[in-house]
Amino acid sequence: PGGGGDGEWGLGKVARGPRLNLFFSFFFLTSILCSGCPGRFVQLNFFARGYLNSQIFLHYDHEKRTAEPRAPWVKNVNAETWLTETRELEEKGEDLRKCLGEILGLQKEKRGSHSLQEIVSCEKGKDSSPRGIRLLYYDGELLLSCGPETGRCAVPQAAAQTLAMEMEKTWDMEDQSRHYRVRVQAELCGKLQGYLKSSTSFTERTVSPAVTVTCSQALEGTGNLTCRAVGFSPRNISVAWFQDEKAVSPGAQQSGGVLPDGNGTYQVWVTLSVPREGQQRFSCHVDHGGNHSAHVVACGKDPGYQHLWWIVLGVLVFAACLFLLLIRAPR
Repeated sequence: PGGGGDGEWGLGKVARGPRLNLFFSFFFLTSILCSGCPGRFVQLNFFARGYLNSQIFLHYDHEKRTAEPRAPWVKNVNAETWLTETRELEEKGEDLRKCLGEILGLQKEKRGSHSLQEIVSCEKGKDSSPRGIRLLYYDGELLLSCGPETGRCAVPQAAAQTLAMEMEKTWDMEDQSRHYRVRVQAELCGKLQGYLKSSTSFTERTVSPAVTVTCSQALEGTGNLTCRAVGFSPRNISVAWFQDEKAVSPGAQQSGGVLPDGNGTYQVWVTLSVPREGQQRFSCHVDHGGNHSAHVVACGKDPGYQHLWWIVLGVLVFAACLFLLLIRAPR
């Protein structure tokens, strides 16, 4: 972890979260940035984000000072949970501020901007055994590491070794390890179970898709038929074109794949290029959640000009009516 660049929050070298390859993952990334150090903090910014299975669900910053939901499924989480998260993140911000002050007190070069980040995560594998991890970074360099292998915290042998060794003299490592076992291995992994239950109950609900079939002109003599299904959940769906009740070759159909639409449901479209004559022979078949539906093409033989003829006919009728009114008007 760690690297150059301004990072997502403008923190200079920003540490990245661990790659969580197990089935479920849950982690909080908290960051504090001071500008105009040392002495009094001229500017002190604190941010926190919570992720479940690599998707953000919580955001906290020093301006609003409240934990805010950032995922559709969190509507299943009670209000008391958000009050608890807000209180705990306020305490975390204060802890990081004090820790950053201790670190700056050991630094020879204190001026400029500095950041302190803490990543606490829980992984839950197929064996249902949770594994808690705690990582602490100063200016993007790993300063403290706590893991389930030993159940303890340790100072890494890394580029920040000198500072880390100085901090080890300041810290009570037994207290750090105790904090890890209670707040991360036990409490954080307990949160994973609760948030996972809320997320699963939301994503497993069944919402049927809204299906529309549209036509558009392509090359001369051909048109594009587009079948679009939106607002469905779960994401497993089959959308395919049929001609005379026979499936069209998948290679002839174009699709952007199933995509999230931002509110917890999904959308997909499938387009087929066909001769303009005989478009009514095609239909779109949708299978979702055990339900099957077929949607016929409602476009005319000439979608580009059929509406134009109706417009022309309407203008002629209006002109005829206006002409009759004028010749019958008293002089």
